[in-house]
Amino acid sequence: MLSHISTISTFSNKLIVVTLILSLILLGPVALAAEFTQQHGSEAASSLPLESIHACQLVTSGELAQKGKSAPDHFMSNSPGFEGIQIETADITLYEVFFETILRAQRVQTMEHPQIDRLRGYCYRDVLIVVRQDLKAARPTGWVQINYAVPNVAAVQQELEQSLRTSPVAQRDEAERNKVVRFRLKPDVRRGDCRAVRLEVGGPEGFMIGFDQFKPGSCKTDESQSEAHH
Repeated sequence: MLSHISTISTFSNKLIVVTLILSLILLGPVALAAEFTQQHGSEAASSLPLESIHACQLVTSGELAQKGKSAPDHFMSNSPGFEGIQIETADITLYEVFFETILRAQRVQTMEHPQIDRLRGYCYRDVLIVVRQDLKAARPTGWVQINYAVPNVAAVQQELEQSLRTSPVAQRDEAERNKVVRFRLKPDVRRGDCRAVRLEVGGPEGFMIGFDQFKPGSCKTDESQSEAHH
C-alpha cells in the first residue's frame, strides 16, 4: 500500500509542534547493515552509507514492484518525496534509550560535532527520524506527534511493553521512567472521518508516537457509500 503522508509544522519560540499523519501498515523495521566509523579531525561521524539511510523509503519502490510497475534505477536519489523528519532535544540520551531500548529502532546515523551539536538518526517503520541536540542552546522537543496506521494495536502494545519490562528502564522509579516512555490505550477515538483503537506511546520532552487501528465500516465515506446503495 502506498504511504499517504501529510505534515503540518508550526514553530513558536522554543516550542515545536509537528503533526504527521503517516498511513503505513508495516510488519517491522527495515534490516540495515552495520555502522562504520569515520574520524575527521575535530568532527567524529558514524553512519551507514547513504543508500542504507534511504532504505527507510524502499517500501515505496517495493510496493511498485508488487503492483507490476518497475521503479527507475535512480528512483531513490531523484525522488522529490518525503525523506524523514528532524526534531530538537535538550537531552539526546533520553532519545537513545527510547528508540534503541523501547522501540528497538535501527540507528542509522551518529554524528558528534564538539561544542556544536549531536545527532542520532533512526529508521523506525520505514521513516527516518533524526534527533539533534544543540550544545550551545538547549531546545526541548515540545509537542511532536507521529502517527502510524497498524493492523493490530494490541500486538504493538504487547511488543513495546515487553521491551520495557526487559530493559533497565523498568528498574527506574516512576518519575524517571516516565521521562523515557509512557503508554496510553484509547479503545475508541475519532481519527479524521474514522474511528479507531489508538495506542499513544509518550517519549521524552513531549514526543509521542500514535498507533491507530481503524475500525472497519467506521469511516464516514464508508457510511456514505453504504447509504448510496440503498
